[in-house]
Amino acid sequence: MTRHLIKVTKRETTGKNENNRLRALNKVPVNIISAGKAVSGSVDEAEINKVINSGIRSATILDMELEGETKEAVFVKEIQRFPATNRIRHIDFYKVIPGKKILARIAVKTSGVAKGSKSGGQFEHLIHEIKVKSTPEDLKDLITIDVTNLEIGQSIKVSQLDVPKSWEIITNGDPIVTSVNITKAILAAERSEKAAAVDPKSKAGQKAAAKAPAAKPPAAKKK
Repeated sequence: MTRHLIKVTKRETTGKNENNRLRALNKVPVNIISAGKAVSGSVDEAEINKVINSGIRSATILDMELEGETKEAVFVKEIQRFPATNRIRHIDFYKVIPGKKILARIAVKTSGVAKGSKSGGQFEHLIHEIKVKSTPEDLKDLITIDVTNLEIGQSIKVSQLDVPKSWEIITNGDPIVTSVNITKAILAAERSEKAAAVDPKSKAGQKAAAKAPAAKPPAAKKK
């Protein structure tokens, strides 16, 4: 997959007035952070909006071309926006250091239709994002779970996710990511069937008998 390229122009002057001047020129002020130090710069507003609107996530690795320096890998640490207009106010990028684990949020989505859903169960997707520590080399920004074979009463927990072995998932316990739960309608039907089996003369038994196919008369014997 081709990574997005971001071109950054360095800036020596900082502060509110300088930031406002940049925004008037349709530029977005940015910081590139590495080893506790920050370099100030700016990016073209239209170009960075294209990148962000393409669906990047906090764990998406980007290529950055900083003016006068070689291309380096970065990820978005924070995007600040103006509440009234939703226009980008400021962006913080973190440089990626090969081999050094970073903390990232990974999106979780499902694919397919669970068998249990087709049988009347209630499908639930409870966790849409997990927090992990991972090296840049093993990082991916999305996990997709195939739920096709999930039956009623079954679930998939965080520990069952197919993730790189190097990942350290930051979570409390082992929560359920997705499940197919039994519904009240199914429970009521099961109780009705049990009641009919115990007492065929009960209302439940009579209803079950009424729904049952009529018995065929025995075939006449040939003389």
